[in-house]
Amino acid sequence: MKRGNAYLDAALVLGERSESHAVRLGGKDMGPQVESWSLDRTYGTDLPVAMRAFSGVSSAQLDLTLTGTGGSSAPALYGPWASRSTGDAVRPGQSVTHRWGINGYREDAFRGTVRSRSAESATDLVRVSALDGAERLRQPAQLPRPDGAFNNNPGATWSNWAASPVWVVDHLLRNAGIHTAPPPRPTSILHVPFHGGAAASLGYMESMGTGWDDWQKGGVPFESAVSGAYNSLTTANYIPALLPVTRRSDGLWFEVWTDNAGNWPLNDSYIQFQASWEPFAGGTTYYTALRVNWTQGTITAYNGTNADPTKNQSVGWTWEPLKTWGTFHIGLWLTFSAAGVPSFVPVVTPKGQTPVVLNAGTLSSVPIPAGAMVSASFGVQNMRAECFQISQHTARPNTLAQVTQEGTWKRTASLDVPVFPLRAIPNVSGSAWDVITQVARATLATAEFDSDGFFKWRNHTRWATAPTTADLTVTSKRELGKLTVTEEIDACRNHCTVKWENWARVKAGYIDTVRDDPSPIAIAAGATITRSISVDDDMLDPRAPRTPDAAGAGSPNRIVIRSTSATTSALVSGAVEVRVTRAGGLVTLTARNRSASTVYYHSASLLSLLVTDSKPVPSLWSAWNTISQGYYGVQTYEHDVRGWIQDVGSGIALAEALREAGVYPPPLLQSVEILADPRIELGDVVRIVDKTGAQLDTLAWVIGIKTTASGGRVTQTLTLRGTTPNGVPKDEGLTPDPPTSGAAPPP
Repeated sequence: MKRGNAYLDAALVLGERSESHAVRLGGKDMGPQVESWSLDRTYGTDLPVAMRAFSGVSSAQLDLTLTGTGGSSAPALYGPWASRSTGDAVRPGQSVTHRWGINGYREDAFRGTVRSRSAESATDLVRVSALDGAERLRQPAQLPRPDGAFNNNPGATWSNWAASPVWVVDHLLRNAGIHTAPPPRPTSILHVPFHGGAAASLGYMESMGTGWDDWQKGGVPFESAVSGAYNSLTTANYIPALLPVTRRSDGLWFEVWTDNAGNWPLNDSYIQFQASWEPFAGGTTYYTALRVNWTQGTITAYNGTNADPTKNQSVGWTWEPLKTWGTFHIGLWLTFSAAGVPSFVPVVTPKGQTPVVLNAGTLSSVPIPAGAMVSASFGVQNMRAECFQISQHTARPNTLAQVTQEGTWKRTASLDVPVFPLRAIPNVSGSAWDVITQVARATLATAEFDSDGFFKWRNHTRWATAPTTADLTVTSKRELGKLTVTEEIDACRNHCTVKWENWARVKAGYIDTVRDDPSPIAIAAGATITRSISVDDDMLDPRAPRTPDAAGAGSPNRIVIRSTSATTSALVSGAVEVRVTRAGGLVTLTARNRSASTVYYHSASLLSLLVTDSKPVPSLWSAWNTISQGYYGVQTYEHDVRGWIQDVGSGIALAEALREAGVYPPPLLQSVEILADPRIELGDVVRIVDKTGAQLDTLAWVIGIKTTASGGRVTQTLTLRGTTPNGVPKDEGLTPDPPTSGAAPPP
């Protein structure tokens, strides 16, 4: 519920309420020309109407009726064929904000865009319809589909957390410019948000280690974070969308946000960046790494050929402030000399403070040959981590904004803590809003844009436990204008079944490849070519290919670059940076020549794993209540999660939540007309007290609000769902008759 203010609260105490509104279209004040308006917010749930639970998405709609001004009619000013100088204020896609209140005091109520306008001939009216921020999510839904979780032991609970419904929603929002945490930089080659999954939003998750099953909302830098195992390094390995070469003028910026408050005191708290490099596919692998240890107050860089960084050459720094609890941004500026000697510059920034740039450290005993990055990994132990990414820059980030992105983005969404894991991200179609709607209904969550234009996602836990206090009380003596209370058997669901898919034993199947074999294409020094390759929708995402030094090396995941157009000319490695992205059935390969000589692109073979060794097993889990069934009979409800629940624990949780919500029928509150209150929001808990007829005193959730105003009068009708039933039936003094007559002969 909105806070309001002292003036509004005082106005609400008065019985007489005159409507006041303010409307802006395209930033222009149009309030005086609004003859009437209507604002409708409701959850589009697909659960039974009378059931205590609710879920789904809300897309608010604002309807306005405009009149003319200055002697010109509204159709002449704002109709579809009106002059652009006046008509563009209400064109489809134009911004709309709406505030309303009573007795001169207003609250923000709506922020969105015009959906349609209609001018009525021979009248002075133009009707405008607008929708909220959901319109920003009408672009095609694009989700990554990594196979990294299938390379682990089947059945391990931590391997289920490649992603989650919350991770999917966060990804779709980010693609629409709606952020919960720092977004990928324009030059990012790998971005991993850690918002309920180890999967990368940019780049490719190749494999996961143990420990990816602890996600926290509190004590995190921004939205949510992975909490590393307290006694071992929780790691994941990634292939960036672009594989940078080692002989280049640019540097690489590794970064992550961390929080170490409340960590386990008996074990070290640290994070680790590691990058793998090779001169060509199949050649010796070289490793660069940085480890930041909060417990010891130390930072250590490593370089060598051992996958265990602690066994390679190292250089270290000591920074005592690391030993304090708090939120830190950790950055690493990595560059290579012409001879392949890596230079490490750690940058530590306590949140909101000035970046601390440590002296550069170089490790020259094992120089890295000309080649390219193969993969990158991240690890965390005994603390929380959020937003790991790698980006390319011509110069090291220096200012606070450059180092941490502070002030370059705005948080406009909030999500609940991830609770349901996804081992595989389902294949989707339709718009981003369509997919968010599907996920919300499947997981019994709610999604909406509030009156300030911010997106909010709430898990099923918001209604799983009945509330005990109310945000607002309305009584028949004062606020209630109309109320109908109904109890019906359809509100009872005492045998609930969840249909889910069991992915526990699914493993990566055979390797399939997609090839691109054009005639040789010249890539001049500094030039870039782009290739488009069609793939099947059921294929998992391809990795960025590696460069071989001999025909067939690195097969099947390879790109062939030669010195000339001849197929027998020398293969060239370490010269071309390759980037691979996917949008549905289209894979885009970009090759940039970072050398000083012209090279030739001959072919590419992109690796993609298909899950074909076994399919997920369709599964059911039912929860029921025999006491309720004794009074109301067996009332069933079957819930299909459409692939968004993939483990038995989640299936049980949803089935039991549905059963508890439907075990006894709560009162169905219809046509609840009250004295208008601009503070009420969806999901609020309202106490309804009726002493005039229904003799009702109960709590209910607000799942719909319809407010209309015209001529200074405003009415408000709520759609409510009761939070608790009127106890268990007792049937005192009653002897219910059997379903068939005992005196009648058998048929």
